[in-house]
Amino acid sequence: MKIWRMAFRHILRARRRSLITVLAMAFALGIMIVYLSLMDGLLRDMRDNAILLDMGHVQVHAPGFLEDRSLYRRIEQADRRLAALDSAGLHASARLFASGLAAKDDASVGISLRGTDPEREPIVTRLSSHLLAGRWLSDADPQGVVLGKRLARSLGAGIGDTIVVVSQAADGSVANDLFQVRGILKSVSDETDRTAFYMTIQSFRGFMVMPDGAHEIVIRLPDGMDLNGAAAEITRLCPGLDVRTWKRLNPALAEMIDMAGAFLVPLIVITYIAIAIVILNAMLMAVFERIHEYGILKALGIGPLEVFRLVMAEMTIMAVSAALLGMALGITLALRLQTHGIDLSRFIAGGTLSGVALDVVWRSLITPRSVYMPLLLLFLFTFIAGLYPAVKASWLKPVEAIHHH
Repeated sequence: MKIWRMAFRHILRARRRSLITVLAMAFALGIMIVYLSLMDGLLRDMRDNAILLDMGHVQVHAPGFLEDRSLYRRIEQADRRLAALDSAGLHASARLFASGLAAKDDASVGISLRGTDPEREPIVTRLSSHLLAGRWLSDADPQGVVLGKRLARSLGAGIGDTIVVVSQAADGSVANDLFQVRGILKSVSDETDRTAFYMTIQSFRGFMVMPDGAHEIVIRLPDGMDLNGAAAEITRLCPGLDVRTWKRLNPALAEMIDMAGAFLVPLIVITYIAIAIVILNAMLMAVFERIHEYGILKALGIGPLEVFRLVMAEMTIMAVSAALLGMALGITLALRLQTHGIDLSRFIAGGTLSGVALDVVWRSLITPRSVYMPLLLLFLFTFIAGLYPAVKASWLKPVEAIHHH
């Protein structure tokens, strides 16, 4: 107890230096909490946008479809597959794909025709609510279509405009028809923005003369379900088909998320090394200023271990004070950013990263990691920085220390 009282007294005797040291430590801790929370929020949004906007957690295709995307590689008896997935508690929707040419006035663009179920798709993805203008598909409006953002711009098309579409149907005939723009999507991905031409799945079947089958079944898992376990169950329910998780479909994004922690740790360590140098300098100054005092303490019978404990007690008091201030600052600011976010609309205007849409509002996500990792590193580097001054003070010779000037 005496050691802690003496440590408090020593800290208060050098108020300015102690305050600057504590504030530097607290500021570093607060900034690291905010930074990690922002990075966790960015990774969460990227993962959610990739999965919930378009990709889904798991996709099922006919073998070889992803390699050549042939119109004729279809999942047979798709309705039966959907019913089996529904019975397993999974949310699933069928999709159809084809290539074509869209034209309006003097503009023409190659497009990716996408037949989508207007009722099932909103249960599986957020695509139906991710609209820049207009409304989502409806079976009541079979000629109504939804365009990707950049495709609409390339065609000069707006809500209500008529688009001419030409393609080759599954039976070899020429498919051509007029469609009316019903909605325009916000940014989803590079490919979707440039080429996506969504129509109802029934309209697609009539246009492309494809009465049955599906090219893709996209699946959304219930919250908390294990991805690999779900993929194994889906493989059992869909024998002979190509079942892939979102991590296999977008390995670049999966690797980015998995490696995020490894990239963040060096940055945090470098920051705390700089803080440790500040702490080391402050504590060395404190030791040199009190050499005479340490000499008297040792002459009175205080041993090296007690002196070492005294210096480390000072470090502990400052570290705890900095931790409380830093957590109050960092968590408060991170909570505000979690609610309000940072508006990036002036800089990215709905851009993409690794082919995945970025939200124009960057929100943080407070996780245990974003708090405990900076906190642990703060205490670790604080005690490492305090070891040398503590050892130096503990090994001072009483006679030389008393006569030190």
